[in-house]
This record gives sequence, structure tokens and C-alpha cells, in this order.
Amino acid sequence: MGRSDSQSVDEAHARILKWIRVTPIIRMQGPGARPVVLKLECLQRSGSFKLRGAINKLMVLGEKAEEGVVTASGGNHGLGVAWAGWLLGRSVNVFLPSSSPTFKVDMIERTNARVTKVDGNYADAERAARDAAAERGLPYIHAYDDPQVIAGQGTVIREFLSQAPEIQTVVTAIGGGGLAAGAVLASEHRRVVGVEPHGAATMHSAFDHGGPVTISDINSIAKDSLGAARAGKLTYKICRDGLDRVELIGDKSLIRAQRWLWDHLRMICEIGASAGLAAMTEGRFDDDPGPIGIIVCGANVDPRKFIR
Repeated sequence: MGRSDSQSVDEAHARILKWIRVTPIIRMQGPGARPVVLKLECLQRSGSFKLRGAINKLMVLGEKAEEGVVTASGGNHGLGVAWAGWLLGRSVNVFLPSSSPTFKVDMIERTNARVTKVDGNYADAERAARDAAAERGLPYIHAYDDPQVIAGQGTVIREFLSQAPEIQTVVTAIGGGGLAAGAVLASEHRRVVGVEPHGAATMHSAFDHGGPVTISDINSIAKDSLGAARAGKLTYKICRDGLDRVELIGDKSLIRAQRWLWDHLRMICEIGASAGLAAMTEGRFDDDPGPIGIIVCGANVDPRKFIR
């Protein structure tokens, strides 16, 4: 299955470095006048951090992926795997829930990935994708609950801390927990805080129940990127052991933070990518050691929708 530790993150970074973009940071006084450092992973190839985990997984699979791979996604992971397949010359089959934004579906298809839409939610798309992978004898790449995917996502944090070693608290959005788990592995004992929408409190619910539980009703404006209905077994274990806590925020705060990124930085980011900043605007990190480091993790939003 593979290791899930700090060394696995270092190995992943060395493996994928030639294929990814080293994204910039910006130091500033954030909302509340506290020092904050933003990692602009929204400028990554494929538009989000998901490329890192996807390309690490494909490279570890090696010859096993020669005939192609199958995955399920709400959008960004599928786009990351599609990009990774395009870069490495591997065919990719992406199963998407029918509710996936057309903008993301179009971008996935532009990489020549094969897209299959499934009626229902992400869980329905995942079941269909796993069935197809088994039927065709192809590797299935999980969106977050996979050690190589987690290690790849952790390279964001390893890179971030090399750029801004003064950071004392790392903040990341949580969907299924891949990025948060990677942050725990790569944080070098710094505090790590996760942020989720109230309507998609996947990891928060897992903490409350002592293990992953399925959320039957995902109801958040950020559901296309933070809408996993269940935390992974591995991501939960890593986050349980290393995450300081999970903060919950409302959709209105997400919208305001997304707008703040435009007003102050002229950055158009997807709504889920504003989660960390949204929590900061509400003073959720006032008692955490600073400077605060926040991952702005994606930019796959239709500009026309952002304008509206």
C-alpha cells in the first residue's frame, strides 16, 4: 500500500518536481491585521494542488498504468489525474457526478481524458468507477485516501515551509482529507488546522464519531471541491493523530473570503479555496501561534460565475 510519513513526502517531492510548478507565496497583513503567508497553489498546473498527488500516484504505478487508470472525482482530482495522464502519456477515465460544474467537465475533456457522468453524488460516481476499473483490469486512483496521493499533496506544505520557515500554524481546507493529511505529514511539528463548510463537515463528523461516517446531505456552495461525503480511513487516522482541530465555517463567510482575495490580491479562486481565509476573517486563529500559513488551493471556477 505504501508508507504515510514525512519521508514519503520528501520522496514524492523529488519524484514530481520536474512536472509541477513551484507556486509562489505572498506575505501580508491578513484580516484582523495578523501576519499571514498565503501559498498560491491556485496557480498550479491543472488549477489546483490535486496534480501533485495524481502525478505521484501515476509515477509510482509505473508499468501498471500503461493501459490507463480509472478515477472518480467531483472535479479537481479528475482534472489533476487527467493532467498527470496527459503529461506522462497515460490514458485516464474519469467518472463524475452529474452535478459537476460544466466548466470543470470541459477542462477535463480538453486533456483528452474520457469522461463518464453518473447520476447522483460523488459516492455514486466512485462506485461506478470502481466497477469499471475492476471490469477493465485497470488501477483505480482514489481522490484522497491513498498513501501516494497523500504524500503528493504533502509536497505543497514541504514547499511552503521551505519558502516561509517562520510559519507556526498551517491552515488547509478539508474535503476528504488528502491535503490535510499531507499537511500533517509535512508540517515538521507545526500546528495544523483544518477548515470545512458547515454543510460538508466530513472530517469534523469523523472526529465526533471516532471514525469516518457518511454524510447523507452535503449542502454547501463549495460542495464541488469540499463535498466528499466521507473521510477516508487513512486520512482520518493521520488527521486524528496530527490535526489540532477542524473549524467549521458558513457559506457566506466563504463568499466574502473569495471576494476578499479578488479585492486585495486580484486572485480569482474557487470558493473552496477561500476556506482558510474565511476562518481567519472570523478570528478563528487569534489564539494560534503565528505567522499563519494558509493554502489557497484552487482556481477552477468559471469566471462568468464569479462575476455573477
